[in-house]
Amino acid sequence: MRRIMQKCRQARPACFKMPSIETTRKSSFQYRPDIDGLRALAVIPVLLYHAKLGCSGGFVGVDVFFVISGYVISSLILREVAAGSFSMVNFWERRIRRIMPALSVVVAAVLVMAWLFWLPDDFQLLGKSVMAQALMAANFFFWKGGNYFDPGVETKPLLHTWSLAVEEQFYLLFPLLLTFLIRLRPATWKRWILGMAVVSLVIGVICSYSSNNQRLAFYLLPSRAWELLIGALLAMHGGRFSASKPAGEAAGFLGMVLICWSVLVFDENTHFPGVAALAPCLGAALIIASSETRLSVVGRLLSFKPFVFIGLVSYPLYLWHWPLLVWVKYLFAYELSAGTRLLLLAGSLLLAVLSWRFVEMPFRQRRWLGGRRQIFAFAGVVTVVFCAFSFAIGSFEGFPSRFSAKALAYSDAHVRLELQKEVSLEQAKSGQFMELGSAPSSQPISLLLWGDSHAKAIASALDELCKEHSQRGVMAAYSATAPVLNYVSTHRISLREKSPPFAEAVIAFIAKEHVKNVLISARWHMYPASAEFKEDLIQTVRAVMNSGAHAYVLRDVPEPGFDVPRVVTRTASRGGDFETLGITKEKHQQADAALEQTFEQLAQMGATVLDPAEFFLNSRGIYGVTKNDDVLNFDTDHLTVEGAALLKPLFSPLFQAQ
Repeated sequence: MRRIMQKCRQARPACFKMPSIETTRKSSFQYRPDIDGLRALAVIPVLLYHAKLGCSGGFVGVDVFFVISGYVISSLILREVAAGSFSMVNFWERRIRRIMPALSVVVAAVLVMAWLFWLPDDFQLLGKSVMAQALMAANFFFWKGGNYFDPGVETKPLLHTWSLAVEEQFYLLFPLLLTFLIRLRPATWKRWILGMAVVSLVIGVICSYSSNNQRLAFYLLPSRAWELLIGALLAMHGGRFSASKPAGEAAGFLGMVLICWSVLVFDENTHFPGVAALAPCLGAALIIASSETRLSVVGRLLSFKPFVFIGLVSYPLYLWHWPLLVWVKYLFAYELSAGTRLLLLAGSLLLAVLSWRFVEMPFRQRRWLGGRRQIFAFAGVVTVVFCAFSFAIGSFEGFPSRFSAKALAYSDAHVRLELQKEVSLEQAKSGQFMELGSAPSSQPISLLLWGDSHAKAIASALDELCKEHSQRGVMAAYSATAPVLNYVSTHRISLREKSPPFAEAVIAFIAKEHVKNVLISARWHMYPASAEFKEDLIQTVRAVMNSGAHAYVLRDVPEPGFDVPRVVTRTASRGGDFETLGITKEKHQQADAALEQTFEQLAQMGATVLDPAEFFLNSRGIYGVTKNDDVLNFDTDHLTVEGAALLKPLFSPLFQAQ
């Protein structure tokens, strides 16, 4: 026993040894600490962006990773090809040892947490993403599943694996293509690689500016390959910048500026990737090039040990941070504090170091499953097991037996999908708006509902009132597009530059059809409370009134700020009190205060300003999310059919005045 205890004491320091630069060196590629420092520069903005701690363009860190990967992988391949020792089997063995062990641990942890806490629908979606990840197709799955910047991504703990899928697909194709071109086109193979990079960039630019293909541009390899190929081209033509010291210093400085500028200036409304992605990608390439023969000032900065340390564990850090943020956000109803998010990032770093020390390095150093057959068998077994779990989750519909039937009933929020359709600019110009009520089209229009997705959310109540009063109504609505003249909505799903002509078409329709009442509804606090916006809103209401209609303006509906059906279901499953869920009066008033004076001015002009807040007050004196056992929101802010129905008394005067 004494000998065992002595061995444990001797082994303990080694177990908790910090990552060492020496352990990452490869004989086939000269180790560069500045590249690990660049990995830190890539991963830190991603973490801060996902944790909502600044860095509005932090997502460009993934693009920096792509350039690094293209450079490192191509350098290794080219050296082995030159030595006559390149083998796809050896190449993929190294990739498996690098990628799969830590990723498998994270995916397994995600599945365990999902079994314990995820609702059936969310669990089914996770199961599909696990299978897609296992088959190196996560980017295709998330491409079909929605936009990377959508609020709903906070329930997708494996969303970040899309970038791994892009790299894996690149690793499958590029080595074969590169060796093929070197053998068959020895004089022109570099031009072929350059040509493919240019074609990929063109695809990315075209698709990123196409509303129908923005997700394709973001997620898929054809529009992302050029980023990895920049790294490959750098490996093919290395040493040119840093051969001259002034050129190397200038390249390093410019590269740092480009990356930092992208991180701080870009946001979710940037057309990305495409032209915008050139900045971080060229920035990464310039930094790598600046220190190829000697370390530039930027290279020495990135070789600082704390940066190198973060870079060494950047891969497991990237893997762990997003699931942790998703888990905690899923479990708690309200927005996490900045301190909590910082603690989660610190926890991610701890898990990353442990994963690097006890999972990744034993595989890479061949201390675990050292044989080639063993590691390929491991990859095959892990893939089959994850696919089997995914199939079971789907087959049993997310295992709903984990929750009571009563609790699950709350997750089925009621939405009238036929009232959620967008009205295009072309339809607006031709007067083709969504009909409300059941009156014939020959009947005069008593009501026009104009707004964004919040207008669509209340449309069901107005549709019922139109039917009850035998009146005709229409709806002119487009998501994230303010019902305001002259204002260009900038949200990525809005009409953008088409916003002003859309608003003008609505005003023209009101005048032409002699509409009696116009109800303007929007998520007002989402738009900038600038002097220009306020003046545009005033001018809009004045234009409505000058067209002969009476103008009604609906103030913001109280927003709880959390996924209401999910939180209510989880609260019911543990026997919690629904009355504690909601938003306080103070918080709602703070969110609603920016346009307070503008609403007062509209009322003085003769418009009727409607305040929906009091209809959501509950017994605790807060604006609640349930009433009469009904869920009032179908997400974080939009009303369900039942939630909209609460406002029917508020809207009744629009019909009684006819």
